[in-house]
Amino acid sequence: MATKTSSCSSSLSLFSSPLTIDQLIDVLNLLKRCGFPQTRWHELGLTLGLHKDLLDAIEKNHPGDISRCLLECLSKWLRRADNVDSKGGATFDSLSDALKSMNENAAADKLDQEKSKAKAIDIFNTHHPLLSQSLSDPVSVAIMLQREGVITGQVLASVASASPSVPNQREVLLAAIIVAIESKYSLLQTFASVLCKFTGNVKLGTVIQRDYDQSFNDNKKVIKVVIPDDDMSTDTLSTGTTTPSPTPPNTPTGRYIVIMILI
Repeated sequence: MATKTSSCSSSLSLFSSPLTIDQLIDVLNLLKRCGFPQTRWHELGLTLGLHKDLLDAIEKNHPGDISRCLLECLSKWLRRADNVDSKGGATFDSLSDALKSMNENAAADKLDQEKSKAKAIDIFNTHHPLLSQSLSDPVSVAIMLQREGVITGQVLASVASASPSVPNQREVLLAAIIVAIESKYSLLQTFASVLCKFTGNVKLGTVIQRDYDQSFNDNKKVIKVVIPDDDMSTDTLSTGTTTPSPTPPNTPTGRYIVIMILI
């Protein structure tokens, strides 16, 4: 029986593509989850590029019904009415910027967290088929994940009790990883790091870490530092270093270690 991938309502398309009227309920639910005060719907509409006359008409048609007014406001925004395009169009980034300009920073932060969670889940789901087929030694992986706080002792016990069926052990473990990522997206990186500590899972961990870095470490610069062979006391697989190709004379030789620094 295959493990189900996440059915999180915050699909990546909600954050990476121009929004359409078909996503009205998704946007509305997203704002509710982020704690946006519906009473500020009129100001939100103005900030998003809708005209005051249009918003006044909405209020007149639905007097006292704040929820309906917000719904109609978002509907007009998604249909790119008035000056919406001049404000960046109907996109997640425009919505986030509008909240920040209204000093709704808590809601904007939660909105950004929803985006990060959706990106992390998308990465996990992309690699899920290979994980469900190739993840080796799931019990040992689960033990280390429990030590890292990614899964609970109860999950570890469930993985162990699924023995001797490795596919079943994988299923239980991967289902728990999805839940963990939905609660804290950065646990995907911890998962990748743990995988890299097992020879049979290094490739799996490396590609997940690569995709994570590409999605979340855009503000970091990658540099290479040459470390002499004599100074390398750990195994190449555990450090993530590689041996360079033959180099011309007077070029420092050794292994490269990749370091990320903020810029």
